[in-house]
Amino acid sequence: MRGGRGGGRPQAALGGEDDERIRGSFRPFPPKRSAPPFPPKRSDSPSPEVITSAANPAIAFVRALGRRDRRAAEGAFVVEGVRAVRDALESGATPRLVLLRQGEEDQDSWPEIAHSAGAPARVVAARLFDRLSDVQTPQGILAVFPFPSFPPTHEDPAPLVLVLDRLRDPGNLGTLLRAAAGAGVNAVYLSPESVDPWNPKVVRAGMGAHFRIPLLPLDAETLNSLRERLPRRVIASATATRPYDAVDWSGPAALVIGGEAEGVSPEMESWGTEEVGIPLAHDVESLNAAVAGAVILFEAARQRRLVGAGKGVSSAASGAAEHAS
Repeated sequence: MRGGRGGGRPQAALGGEDDERIRGSFRPFPPKRSAPPFPPKRSDSPSPEVITSAANPAIAFVRALGRRDRRAAEGAFVVEGVRAVRDALESGATPRLVLLRQGEEDQDSWPEIAHSAGAPARVVAARLFDRLSDVQTPQGILAVFPFPSFPPTHEDPAPLVLVLDRLRDPGNLGTLLRAAAGAGVNAVYLSPESVDPWNPKVVRAGMGAHFRIPLLPLDAETLNSLRERLPRRVIASATATRPYDAVDWSGPAALVIGGEAEGVSPEMESWGTEEVGIPLAHDVESLNAAVAGAVILFEAARQRRLVGAGKGVSSAASGAAEHAS
């Protein structure tokens, strides 16, 4: 990652729309949904009709979702692959459309997936399906899901949020979302300059994280709100001398990760309260944004587990003492 401070801090590797609640309802854009391009009936097996024309409404719908503006307008995105679709269904999400590649619709897993989907599965001619796919070797299934909506939960007294600023690599973003979900982050906020989190490459790298953690847009009003609630706002920086594990992550906090080339913006630089880095051996200059972010997030998770365990031991001891008296 680059050094210097011209466009903001370099990303550390270290060593280099509702914001009322941190886990409130997620509506990043006001969707203007079109009518579903398929019949609104449930079926446990794929429709026998094979889609062969690129002009078919279902095909046109999926193609349109390849564009960021159409995903925002429809409030929907594409999930591809057996594991990814099943993972989405197991999270409780209901797709608007399921497409199967002709010749593979009779696989043992398809009836189970079609039954779980709650939406009819359509069979698409192999050559046409392959043109829809975002991967070199399609797995034979893709589904369109609405943007997940997370119901409000109790206010976390010590929330941990991830703020991503000018992060433009889809693979890094997807990996960071997966790490954030695994580390127990309450929500992820993305600056307008970051890559679209519903980009197919981000979704693929996220491995189901999109259905497990709120992804929220970052603007000036949100920054002000987070500033009031998060007294510790830590920026990951390649030039920081304070190690990431010397910070107390047990209270309300935000971790800010910037893009590898540009780092965080001057606005985010002034928003942060401190910087941390990851000490690196063997003259390694830096880690990429995803690796660096994951390292710090899981240190925060480790500290929070210890605090939680300590509270549990303390409560148990107090209860035992009261019982003895």
